[in-house]
Amino acid sequence: MRFRAGRDVWLGGVIWGSIALMVWSITRMIADGDPVGAIIISGIALLLLSIWFRTYYEIKDGRLFITSGPYYKSIPIDRITSVRKTANPFSSPSLTIRKLEIQFGTHGVVSVGPEDRDELIQALREVNPEIKVRE
Repeated sequence: MRFRAGRDVWLGGVIWGSIALMVWSITRMIADGDPVGAIIISGIALLLLSIWFRTYYEIKDGRLFITSGPYYKSIPIDRITSVRKTANPFSSPSLTIRKLEIQFGTHGVVSVGPEDRDELIQALREVNPEIKVRE
């Protein structure tokens, strides 16, 4: 089961505004004869595009798969101990500040930002009913 990432409008504006600025910079660099700079900035723009279009969460084979652009993480759901709703703008991988903080193993913590937090919590608890939902 795949869960879409939530996307905040303000963060979309930052990402798409940055991409637009990079495209403008790339055209200027090419016109000015700086292909190396254009290649570097193109790589950064592609990274931002991959984060925007490839951020999602998936439950499959007893694991939670977290994908955000080139970032990938897999967590066994039976190792998840608790889930807590949070609004931390500085944790990742997420395109929203409305996140879930997932505790797993002894000291593992990851934050995810699904479109529907309650739906992801329910799906995780279907696999592992021992998961505590903290406030």
